[in-house]
Amino acid sequence: MIETAKPEQIVPYHLKAVQWLPPDQPALLDEASMSEAFERNRGVMWVDITAYDASATSHLLTQRFGFHPLAVEDALSPYERPALQRYDGVLFLTAHAVQQQDGEETYSEVGFFLGKHFLVTVHTQPAPLVDHWFECWTAQPERVGKTSAHLLHLLLDAIVDEYFPIGDTLEEKADDLEDAIFTGSSSVQVADILQVKRRLLELRQHITPLRDILNALLRRDVELIPDEVVPYLQDVYDHTLRIAELADLNRDILAGVLDAHLSVVSNRLNEVMRILTVISTVLMSAALIAGIYGMNFTHMPELQWKAGYPFAGALMVLVGLVEWYVFKRKGWI
Repeated sequence: MIETAKPEQIVPYHLKAVQWLPPDQPALLDEASMSEAFERNRGVMWVDITAYDASATSHLLTQRFGFHPLAVEDALSPYERPALQRYDGVLFLTAHAVQQQDGEETYSEVGFFLGKHFLVTVHTQPAPLVDHWFECWTAQPERVGKTSAHLLHLLLDAIVDEYFPIGDTLEEKADDLEDAIFTGSSSVQVADILQVKRRLLELRQHITPLRDILNALLRRDVELIPDEVVPYLQDVYDHTLRIAELADLNRDILAGVLDAHLSVVSNRLNEVMRILTVISTVLMSAALIAGIYGMNFTHMPELQWKAGYPFAGALMVLVGLVEWYVFKRKGWI
């Protein structure tokens, strides 16, 4: 029998903290020692928080770290548009990390609180990418990130790099749909085109706010970002531009593919209607002859004619063949 955990047994958040005081190796910290190290403001400290209870995590961030309530609210809300903000010597920004699951993209928000000697990352869902680089920095801090600003660049660069495989996959799907349409394949459906177009739109909606944030970091005079880190952030900014342009280009391609698909469907419908119209015209002529010879009046010519039935049938066939020949000459069939 499997026992289900009660709500009060669920932890409100999962916290990992590491402090690096060169030349020593990084040291893992519990919550108590983390608070003391945070107040000393020495070395470089990285705190990663996975929030399960927004209220408890908000209390931790505002009371223990002293972050502004508005920044904390944005960090824990998945519906806020990412933006760059500054509160009392702390730089706050968010980015959307992407993962591929069951052929679909899932986006999760990661909040960053950057100080001169610390970086606090907050996310409401597990973030394997953040966990990976947390372990790498713990093992080799001098190679991964010498300062908190270097850590910020590292994570933003890793998040943006995750968009490239997604963009390549969607570009291949767009190319396949385009090839299928122009080769006359009938297996393409409008829903297939709209699905890829929707995924490209979501990709753009998540990468463009990060592009604007990086642009703001580069355009503003932010003392928390050393001059040596600026060129690296410029490189990440260039990557976001490439991804946004890739999304826009493929959306335009899919718009053309959709128009071409609708034109092909419309042409096929016109061809079917033209053939049905020709067949209806032939049958209408035959029905006219049958209607004339089928009238029941006493005084009718050819009423007692033995060859009347074969003659009427032959006349129907003859009229049908003449109409078919005329339509063929005009290119209607």
